Amino acid sequence: MLLSGKKVKKYVDGIIHEETQLAEKGVDLTVDSIARPAAATDLDFGGGEEKFGESEKITPKKRNEDDKYGWWNLEEGLYIIEFNEEIDVAEAMGTVVPLARLTRGGSFHGITVFSGPLENNPVLSVSSAGLNLKENARISRLLVRR
Repeated sequence: MLLSGKKVKKYVDGIIHEETQLAEKGVDLTVDSIARPAAATDLDFGGGEEKFGESEKITPKKRNEDDKYGWWNLEEGLYIIEFNEEIDVAEAMGTVVPLARLTRGGSFHGITVFSGPLENNPVLSVSSAGLNLKENARISRLLVRR
């Protein structure tokens, strides 16, 4: 059974605007930062030679100098998302899915299924048309199943 947004919020720290982020089933997640992979990752069988590639944070730009928040103007490609919210579903099963507002324009991120803290940042795939994201945009939803 999927939990209501009111029940899911107990697994989430850092909700920006509860009234907007609580959904009938789940909690919407917001973008805190975006990075671009900048160096190759090395993976081997046993992990002894594993080396994670670095990423380069992208700075959002304000459209008007008096704007409170800036925009990321993303070209086609892959990006690493960090959410504002910290999530830990220790005694349940969490799933992070992209919202339709993201996928309608042709961009998406993979579905993440986990238990415990969310440790893997989603990889955002941006379509050839590009994607403009405002800081704190809601792009994903956390669903919790018990």
